Parts: sequence; C-alpha cells; structure tokens
Amino acid sequence: MGLLRVAFRRLEIAMKAIFLLFLLLTLIPFKAATLTTNEIFVRLQVVIENNEGLEDLITDLENLENKELVPLLKEFDQTWPQLRDRYLKDHGDFVQTQYSGEAKTEANRRIRQFRKDFMMVYQLNEAAMKPLLKTKSMPAIKGLKKLIMPDAKEIFATAPLALDQQRKIVLILAKFRDAIVETAVLPDQEKAEEKIISKEKEVISSVAGLPRDGLRIMEENDKIAAKENVPDDERKGIREVNEWRLLLGLNALLIDSKLCDASRGHSEDMDKHKFFAHESPLPGKKTPWDRAANEGTKASGENIYMGSTAPTAANKGWFYSPGHHKNMFKGSHKQIGLGRFGRHWTQMFS
Repeated sequence: MGLLRVAFRRLEIAMKAIFLLFLLLTLIPFKAATLTTNEIFVRLQVVIENNEGLEDLITDLENLENKELVPLLKEFDQTWPQLRDRYLKDHGDFVQTQYSGEAKTEANRRIRQFRKDFMMVYQLNEAAMKPLLKTKSMPAIKGLKKLIMPDAKEIFATAPLALDQQRKIVLILAKFRDAIVETAVLPDQEKAEEKIISKEKEVISSVAGLPRDGLRIMEENDKIAAKENVPDDERKGIREVNEWRLLLGLNALLIDSKLCDASRGHSEDMDKHKFFAHESPLPGKKTPWDRAANEGTKASGENIYMGSTAPTAANKGWFYSPGHHKNMFKGSHKQIGLGRFGRHWTQMFS
C-alpha cells in the first residue's frame, strides 16, 4: 500500500505540474493577447479550482468577436494537445492494469460464454429465436459491452483519485475549447470533448479484445461519412451495428455511401408513396438489387423499419425481429448502408 500511495502522489504532483504549465503559458500576456483574453483564462482557472460550471464563461465568449476568439484559441492550443495527450497516456496505462492477470482470464471466459449464448440463438429457426432475442441475445450483448466497452463511470469507479481529477480538468478544458470553436463558427475543427471520450473507448476496446482491424474500419467509416456527407444519425446507426458485431467477434462493416443513398431513397419513397415493403411500386426501383444498381453499387440484403427518427430505435426493432436480426449479424456481409427519411429507415448490406 505504501508504494501505491507514493505512485498516486507522484501522479497527482505531475498532474498539478502540467496544469501549472498550462496556466503559465496561457496567462503570460502575449503581444497579440488582449486584456479580455487574459481575463478569460483567469476565469477558466477559477472554474477549475472551484469545480464550477462553464455556463457563465461560455456566455462571456459569445460577447467576443472572432478577432478575439481566434487568438484565444491559438494561445489555448499551445498547451492543450500536451495536456490532452498526457491524460490519455495516463488513462491508457491505468486501463492496462485492469486487463491483466486473473482479471483478464476471467473476463475472457465470460466473453466466450456470452458469444456462445448469442450464437446458439442465432442458429435457431426464426420461430424458436423470437422469445430468446430478449432473454438471451440482448443480455449477451449488454454483458459483452460491460466487459469489452465499459463506460467511463465503470472504469473510474476503481481509478486513483489523481487520475479522476485529471480527467475532470481535461474535460473542462475540452468543453472550453469546443465553446470557442462553436462561438467563432470555425470550420474543420475537431470536437475536443468528443475526441477524448472516443479515445478512451478505443483504448478500452483495444485492450479488452476488440479486433484492431475492426476498430480501423470504424475510424475509416467516420472519415467516409464526413467526406460523403452521410447524415450523422445514419453514421451513428451504422456505428452501433458495428459495435454489436465486434462485440460478438464478427467483422465490422465498411460504409458504402452509395448504399446509404439507395437506402435513403427507398425510405423517402416509402414515406411519400405510402407503402412499407421491400418491393417498390415505382418503376426501376422494384427490388433492393435494382435500387442498389441505380446508385452504382450492389446489395445482398435489406432491412426496413418505420416508427421513429432515432437510429437506436430502428436497430432495436431489427434486433428483436428474427429475420432482420439474422441479416444484421450475417458473417458474410462486408459493407453497409443506412438511410432515413422521416420516420422510415432502410438498412442495406453487401
């Protein structure tokens, strides 16, 4: 215990030293800095020290012009990457300790059992599957997620106090940076808070056993979605399906933006022409294969859903429907498309 306390104390000292560096770099008046800029940083320090909310400070940011916001962001970014990366390294080191030795052996045993339970149901005929999707399949997914993709709250329940405090400070700074970017309406800027949370999940998932090639596909999907202007709700719906597949040891599916277009088009047709079917009454769009070909791609399966604008609702509906369920978790699929119009959703595979 003595060595552990020393280690925690060193981590706490290191964290304070890093934050002091942040304050020194940001509060020293630069030639380009205005009094307003320095006052903002002083108030940010007070927010962190007193564990206050950022609401009032964000309101003050809204009163600044871009000629003040841009230098503010530039000064902030002189130190922010180092702070963020130091925290992510410390977080990664801690996560490593949680997935080693006997704990890792027991986790792997439970992972194998959950996957076995899921696949046992998947291999049944559709009539036999239906009641077990809620009592066996979804509990298996939830159990796997808790083991392989635990949320931050679960991880930090056993984390050193110093690391927990470090995270709180970094998230405050991330929210502050996001507020500057949003207020100034600056293009091509990553969301700092979202990136930290995403990186935390990636570290946990990679250490816990999610295949790296699957994680790379999910990263590539985010890039494809941004480049091809795939709506965010469709991207999130695809990500959830891929997370489920990876939890089960299946491959992740690459986004085919053309399949997204075909899916979105069919959802729009169903909404506007008042039908709900895989077979369309519209000329040249009769089958999923026709609709995929019209967009210059191919399809091997299709799911449709009606009733909500939320991608999670569509995925849940398909999960509990045996035929759609078999489609979502088919091992031979390589690509996926998802498209929403109104409360209609179409999901396509190839």
